[in-house]
Amino acid sequence: MTRILALTNLYPPWSLGGDRSAADVLERLAGRGHEVTVLTSDWRDPTVPDDFRPAADVIRSLRLYWNDHRVVVPPRRERARMEWHNRRALDAALARARPEVVCVWTMGALSMGVLHRLADTGLPLVYAVCNDWLVWGPDQDAWVTGWSDRPRMGRVASALTGLPTTLPDIGSSGTFLFVSDWTRRYAEEHSRWTYPDSAVVYSGYEAEEFGPTGPDGATSTASWRGRLLYIGRLDPDKAPVTAVEALALLPAGSTLDVVGPGHVEERLALQTRAEELGLSARVRFDQRPRSELAALYRDADVLVFPSRWQEPFGLTPLEAMACGTPVVSTCLGGSAEYLRDGYNCLCVPAGDPPALARAVSALAADPSRRAGLVEAGHRTAAQLTSRALADCFEAWLTAAAARFASGRPPGRRLELS
Repeated sequence: MTRILALTNLYPPWSLGGDRSAADVLERLAGRGHEVTVLTSDWRDPTVPDDFRPAADVIRSLRLYWNDHRVVVPPRRERARMEWHNRRALDAALARARPEVVCVWTMGALSMGVLHRLADTGLPLVYAVCNDWLVWGPDQDAWVTGWSDRPRMGRVASALTGLPTTLPDIGSSGTFLFVSDWTRRYAEEHSRWTYPDSAVVYSGYEAEEFGPTGPDGATSTASWRGRLLYIGRLDPDKAPVTAVEALALLPAGSTLDVVGPGHVEERLALQTRAEELGLSARVRFDQRPRSELAALYRDADVLVFPSRWQEPFGLTPLEAMACGTPVVSTCLGGSAEYLRDGYNCLCVPAGDPPALARAVSALAADPSRRAGLVEAGHRTAAQLTSRALADCFEAWLTAAAARFASGRPPGRRLELS
């Protein structure tokens, strides 16, 4: 068995969307007998109960440049104290875990200085790249960015504090496992580094939680009732407003459930837009733990995934497919690697409420088309489970701990037909 230290900014029960993938993998590895220690932040969402009982040894001691879903920039002295605190937290975790390999997950709003420290240890590093933090993560490190336009002062500050004021050469520091080929290409084109040692592993949903049949025997309905579902962050890039505006173009009996976390300002903006369109009685806003999402998928007639940004991967359509719910999506970024228009979903342009409404109407009018999308969706989802993702990471982490003495694991391929 392998001793693994994992580093990530958020961990259940306080995690957001795709950030949960870290736990889906790491908890499985701990259950398989690997010694897994997770170093994560002390951030807590007061609206989410502390009901998660991890199999891994979880240390919640890192501090984030983040508060209430927004990046923050504290005063410079406070930033230095945070950097020193995070370095001490990492050193304590290294001493406690005695890892053979370190797995770095999402670094958004975290101190990049901890990567300097990890590189100094000489331990094998395996990066799990589930979003675009390699591009925007450095800009969320208030300590490093505070010196970026004053490099000479930064060198003085580094000498005085003992803290690095520049970014490490992350690209050459380890092995990078990207959740999609699009995410890898985007990092290569837009981040500060290249990634000579990398592979695509594809992400995965939790098949044990999402399926067409619930614990009470309830299944997805085949009849159309006009129930639209959006699940995801209330973030402009995710474009839930497109779903709200599309609803205004659908028959009066249609409804939309908007389920997900977000800053209060984003929620209020969406509620205001619904009121402007006369939809207050037809749009419901909610936030649910992942354990309750499968029932929502099964009760919906269609999942709308109107994201306007290039998704690193996108788990929500897979969860819907597993639950037997047809999907209408913008099919951008990494999601385009498993979404195929007319096969397992309907693809529409981003930021186009009329196109989204037309696609939903087309599904409403054609039960056989819905059934075909659902059947293909099941086949797609069967390939992309978190169990398969954990298998990939187990192979890579074990090989990295042995310094790849027996070679490297094979890459993954998808079969869509």
